[in-house]
Amino acid sequence: MKHVILFLVVCSIFISGCSGHQRFGADEDFDGKKLIGVNNKEGFYRRDLNSEYYNTNQNPNFLDLSENRPDYGDDQNKFREVIEYNSDLEPGPVYITGHTARVTAYAHKDMTSREKKRLKRELQERFIEVVPRYQVHLTIKER
Repeated sequence: MKHVILFLVVCSIFISGCSGHQRFGADEDFDGKKLIGVNNKEGFYRRDLNSEYYNTNQNPNFLDLSENRPDYGDDQNKFREVIEYNSDLEPGPVYITGHTARVTAYAHKDMTSREKKRLKRELQERFIEVVPRYQVHLTIKER
């Protein structure tokens, strides 16, 4: 008798699993727009992500998809701008690793070592003012 009851319970579980009701994905279309609750006829991937109806910065765990998002390239450009506007040096490569920025600037051959030290000190102060979150290692090379 116990075996018959156990068999009926197992059969009822299997039969209920094969029902026609679909729990997940029933309301989702090809673009997934019904799943995320967006009523847009063009679809999720074809519309402008900078619109007021869709904010890409809702969750800090997701990547920012807008065109004007801040990234390391903006910080690298700031280092180059500081070198260009505050000295006669030419900016070189800028490498950012964590909180450390390694900046290279190129000097003219006729510049003395005393002038290089003075420029290095001034640029270090400017870097602290403009981008204070990085520990900057400035290298001045001759070109």
